[in-house]
Amino acid sequence: MATNKYIFGRTGAQEGGDCSLGLNVINEDGVPSAMASGKKVELFELFYDLIFVYAVSRLTLLMEEPEGGIVTSEMVAVYAIFLMLIIQAWFMMTSYVNRCCTWRWHDYVLLALNMSAAVLMAQSMSGDPDESSTALMVSIAMMTGSVIVLYAIHYLGDGPQKGYAKRSLAVLAVIEAVYMAALCLKFAGSEEISKYIVAANIAVGMMLPLMNRRGEFAECVHFPHLVERMELFTIIMFGEALISVTGFFKMVDPEPLGIINFLIIIVMFGFYVCRVHLMCDHRGPAVSDRMVGCHYLIYVAISAITVAFKYMEGGEVDSFVTATFMAVSMLLFNLALLSTSRYYKDGLAAGSKDIAMGLLFTAIGIAVMLAFHGEHYALSIGALIGFGANLALSLMMYRGRTAAGREPVERWNTTS
Repeated sequence: MATNKYIFGRTGAQEGGDCSLGLNVINEDGVPSAMASGKKVELFELFYDLIFVYAVSRLTLLMEEPEGGIVTSEMVAVYAIFLMLIIQAWFMMTSYVNRCCTWRWHDYVLLALNMSAAVLMAQSMSGDPDESSTALMVSIAMMTGSVIVLYAIHYLGDGPQKGYAKRSLAVLAVIEAVYMAALCLKFAGSEEISKYIVAANIAVGMMLPLMNRRGEFAECVHFPHLVERMELFTIIMFGEALISVTGFFKMVDPEPLGIINFLIIIVMFGFYVCRVHLMCDHRGPAVSDRMVGCHYLIYVAISAITVAFKYMEGGEVDSFVTATFMAVSMLLFNLALLSTSRYYKDGLAAGSKDIAMGLLFTAIGIAVMLAFHGEHYALSIGALIGFGANLALSLMMYRGRTAAGREPVERWNTTS
């Protein structure tokens, strides 16, 4: 009869702690048993993500047609705030589901309420905040409030991780109070002040998934579930990027530039899959702060290149602005993926030479884009250089370790 090895058995039942993650059970053949499966992504979570498909599309519209082809600092600021809001709203609910959700009836009801508030949030996204600022503040307050109620129910119940729920309640209560104060200020006539307060609160709320970086809650996370959820949201962002290049594929007189830009997205996605999906160890116990932070940058990078493709197609925006968006996208995207090395499987540790080569290719790509920003083909070629070379480097690293007889293995599967 096969015997089992228990790895990372840190649960409330066994050790009296607050982290009830269950046991990773591996039999003598190194095959994980059913108990090791952990939290899985539910269909309702995928349904929830559909709201953010719409929200991301609304975000792109904010930057799509600048008046007179001039991209102002106010436009960029509004775009950045709404992008942070989308990421914050999605992570706020995802963090609860990952750590505390047991999928009882109240979870479904409040998640549905959160979805309706997310629709209102997406609808209120406008280049002129004065048009729908009230609806925006109400939607944010509803989304935050629904998560607060979920944490409160969990804390008052018998579920695991009550300490984490208590800390999350305290932080979210402060965030909610600030939103309500901003709403009161708006009705009192201090609309400008209320907008700045909301913007600052959104930025602070972005830090919520990182607040347990140290201490007893640092590893209270279902890491495989969290990574899978972030991968799915990355696909949503890539979906909007794909839509942004469809304008190049005209029925009459199609532009070859569209094929190159389409290839850029494929290369970016391949680079992401190689570094995060293939090279990272998803199943071992891990502090998630860096992986979350890297995905923040990845989402911003994909959104930035989506805007750049839109500007490239329209041709009205100054080419240097388009090149800047593409350069920022490349820098953030490549830095984020190179920074995931903490999570690599055994045998795939990235050395300083690998990182230096990745940064060098990134610098070359950015230099080409900025030096020849007046030519759209030069912009796309520069992007292919920066992203493509890093993809090739990553594949060589992954395949090379395998060819050398050092098959990458997950760290959780190496404990004797």
